[in-house]
Amino acid sequence: MARKKTEGEQIGDRVVHTLLSGMRAKDRQAVLGELTPAERQEVLESELDGRIAQWDQTHETKWGES
Repeated sequence: MARKKTEGEQIGDRVVHTLLSGMRAKDRQAVLGELTPAERQEVLESELDGRIAQWDQTHETKWGES
């Protein structure tokens, strides 16, 4: 089970999601290409957590529910 993130980490996830989702695909690839595999994995996990948080905040259902 994953540990609960701090409020600061949750905010960071949302910022990463907002930045990456607002980029053109070419720019997103260029940014991610500059990272090590471990850094890229961390950023992508953060982006997903931010995406899930945004979904949960704006929809009637939790992420993955119908």
